[in-house]
Amino acid sequence: MTELANDRWFPVFNTGLALATASLWYFSSGRIGWPLIVAILVPWGLRIAAGRFPYRQSRFDGWLFLFGVTAVFSTFTAYSSEVAAGKFWILVGAMAVFLAIVSVSRRDVWLLAGASGPVGALLAIYFVMSNNWRQWPADIGIFNRIGMAWMSLRPSFPLPVLHPNTLAGMMALLFPFTVAFALFAWHKRQIRWLQLAAVSGVVTAGGLIFTSSLGAWLALAVGLSIWGLWWGSGQLQKRTPFSQKIIFAVLMSLLFLVGLVIFRLILGSGLGQEDSSTRLGLAQQTYFLIQDFALTGGGLGSFPALYAQYAQVTPSFFAAYSNLYFDIWLEQGFLALVAMVMLLGGGFWLLFKRSAWRQPIAKKEPTAETILATAVPHRRKRRRRQEVQASEMVWFQWATFVSLVAMALHGLIDDALYGNLASPLLFFAPAMAIVVTRRRSDKAPTNGVRRQRWAWGLGATAVFLVGLFFGFRQTVQAQWYANLGALELARAELVGWPTNQWDAGENLERFEPATAQFERALAIDPQNRTAHHRLGLIALVERDFETAVAHLEQAHEQAPNYRGIVKTLGYSYVWLGQFDQAAEILAIIPEARAEMNIYNSWWERQNRPDLATKAGEMASILENATASK
Repeated sequence: MTELANDRWFPVFNTGLALATASLWYFSSGRIGWPLIVAILVPWGLRIAAGRFPYRQSRFDGWLFLFGVTAVFSTFTAYSSEVAAGKFWILVGAMAVFLAIVSVSRRDVWLLAGASGPVGALLAIYFVMSNNWRQWPADIGIFNRIGMAWMSLRPSFPLPVLHPNTLAGMMALLFPFTVAFALFAWHKRQIRWLQLAAVSGVVTAGGLIFTSSLGAWLALAVGLSIWGLWWGSGQLQKRTPFSQKIIFAVLMSLLFLVGLVIFRLILGSGLGQEDSSTRLGLAQQTYFLIQDFALTGGGLGSFPALYAQYAQVTPSFFAAYSNLYFDIWLEQGFLALVAMVMLLGGGFWLLFKRSAWRQPIAKKEPTAETILATAVPHRRKRRRRQEVQASEMVWFQWATFVSLVAMALHGLIDDALYGNLASPLLFFAPAMAIVVTRRRSDKAPTNGVRRQRWAWGLGATAVFLVGLFFGFRQTVQAQWYANLGALELARAELVGWPTNQWDAGENLERFEPATAQFERALAIDPQNRTAHHRLGLIALVERDFETAVAHLEQAHEQAPNYRGIVKTLGYSYVWLGQFDQAAEILAIIPEARAEMNIYNSWWERQNRPDLATKAGEMASILENATASK
């Protein structure tokens, strides 16, 4: 068995096994749980038995470990342990894929690139065979009509329906490697490989286009354009007296100007304007939620419920994710965000260090010894082979760059890789950056150096935290209690979410632990926004509308754009009969009129005809205000 661990193809097999395991966790929503961990630990055990480390160590291991630690912690802070456990196992699968990929030899990177084509094609096929165009309509009308017609023709399979943007993000992540593999196959004159790349590339591109995910399109287009402009500047260099870098800078400036013109035309025509404002608003409201859970994070898998309950103020599902960075920050906290940014930034830095942007090392004058050495036939052939491999590796390095660009840019407006239940490909691009930039001359840091780095990192973190605490002791201490209270309230309110029912005010004892934490926060900092907001919500459920208004008004002063505060304060004004204040504040809540009509009958069923009358009157006021505009 030890011979198997030392076999050249063992890392490739291990990568396939890790990806299969992660995919099973993904498509089962993590319900399979711990039994699948065996498929990850067995290859590690074989490597240990062979006297080797369980995986090939890299300079990103520390950041991956930090991300994993915060994921473990976030399973305990989540409102639902079941939802958190499902997402946790998918993240474990993503980390296992990372560790498997970085263990692959640099000379076998073409296999990983070649496999990305069929995987992308399978994702495209999965999309067209599972997507529900009624549930997730396309942004482009003709695609919607085609999708609806296709749904009436295709066979019905019991497949989980994934958001089109999620699948589009994964396809955009993989597509550059299909392009690189096609160039590699063409250079090797391997027609079958080229045919595989062409077919899988066409299927992947078709699926990506059919998702109508503009964010994924643009992110991938930016990365591919930069690659194309660098290649084009190299061709122009041969015909002009300017260097490739100067030509590339000019071309990039022109591309930027063209992009600005296109962007202004899109805004002028109104195309995508509503979607852009929605995404910006979603990000802004998510940032308010992040502040509520600033010290602990809201817990794995918590974004949809937290956003619906405290930003949208609805007991129904509203949004699956905001964007990659804010979702990580909200669910796992600031340290997890730092870890992800460092993984992405480290990938770009590795590529920059080994790219054509670096100044080439000046060639040394050949000596008699080197001339004799290269005169030996087998050494000359080996050197030539190394030069060919280096030139081929440039394609895979560029593919990695484009993949990182697609991940980083698409992550600003969507969350294909972490949102909802995350993705096995979350760390795919950073792992590939390590493989394609690895050199034989690279020496792994010694254990002493690693321990020193950890000591410096932990020491700097400790100094920062101690300074933060003593410098802002009152604010931090109050926010800590408010943060704990927000977690307690989420566990109390979000049982069985989404319930699709408003809270009828039963079992009010469940709020006592959260209320105690909020009162402790206000005793230290009477202006704590999170405590005032949540106490206002509790008072609203208890039908103590005067107390609700008192707390919510103080919260509104500190965050006048926090949608959840605006909406609940406006509704509190309605139940107190203060219709003028309510009309003014609810003017920016588009669903208020429809919900007031529903509240009219709902309060009747709750034996509160007085509040039902107020709801009906407020609905009329909002309707008249809308008609007068």
